[in-house]
Amino acid sequence: MKTILKTLGVAALANLSIGLATAGAAAETVLTYSTWLPPGYVLNEPVLKPWSAEVEKVTEGRVRVEWLPKAVGSAAAQFDVVHDGLADVSIILPGYTPGRFPIMEIGELPLLENDPAVLSPSFYRVYDQYLKQLKPFEGTHVLSIWASTPTHIVNDSAIITDVAQLKGMKMRAPSATAVAIMNQLGIVPIQKPVSEMYELASTGVVDGTFFPFNPILDWKVQDIFKYVTVVDGGLGQSVLALLVNERKWNAISEEDRAAIMEISGEKLSLAAGKVYAKGEETSRKALEEGGVTIKDASAELMTQIEKALEPIDQAWIKKAEEEGLANAGEVLKAFRAELDKGAGAN
Repeated sequence: MKTILKTLGVAALANLSIGLATAGAAAETVLTYSTWLPPGYVLNEPVLKPWSAEVEKVTEGRVRVEWLPKAVGSAAAQFDVVHDGLADVSIILPGYTPGRFPIMEIGELPLLENDPAVLSPSFYRVYDQYLKQLKPFEGTHVLSIWASTPTHIVNDSAIITDVAQLKGMKMRAPSATAVAIMNQLGIVPIQKPVSEMYELASTGVVDGTFFPFNPILDWKVQDIFKYVTVVDGGLGQSVLALLVNERKWNAISEEDRAAIMEISGEKLSLAAGKVYAKGEETSRKALEEGGVTIKDASAELMTQIEKALEPIDQAWIKKAEEEGLANAGEVLKAFRAELDKGAGAN
């Protein structure tokens, strides 16, 4: 009898050990991150990788972000990649899938703000207060969202002094909003992901694009596009959202989700904006030293651009109202007020 009890006791201890080991293994949640942006992308080292490490720290090792060696799916497919759980986390650009996220195009509008350190967190606040209630990214959880650096006219032929020069130029358009802007300026838009930029430029498929300074270097087109006309307030910018699969997110404890959001949200959006701003300063200097001609748009050209782009805001308001944002005009006013407040604080 003692032998049987002893045997049962040993078995119970073994089962307990196995159970504890299993529980310990289950306690660590690994979030796989689909890395489609280039290794040298301006946010990787100063923002996204430190954020990944901080996730593990604030959850005391219970949640870890694992950067995959290559992207899962194409740049345009990243929302579906996260939504369907092919990878747990990725950055998406809503503008890559025209018509799918129309209310988010408020962050892509032109002539908003020069400083991404103001633009990015202002956009996050407007999203958080007015847009997220419409659940544009349903099936995923938004860890953070931001608007990137305002774009300028980048091309291979000349500094632009009159909108007439733009007529018939073929340019890569990053989003549906950029397509509308280009149409208003007489440009022929070619909508392709930024990951195809070098091929489009080097083969002469496009004459230029709308880019900030840093991506010219990121995508290695500085020896092709030698002219940058700087537009006050920018000709739009991209919206980027850092998303996590909703089922995977909900499987994380409430305490750990709260800890992760403490280091994400507006805090991460602001960090992105500051790095974009710093990157623009250093990139402009590098481009000028490399022989790229950079000139600010003249007052006359700005007047022409502003007049040509007057319909763009109204088009977004109409589209957003059709999507269920009843007070779209007021939301746009609130966004501009946030930008003015942020600019004044600086």
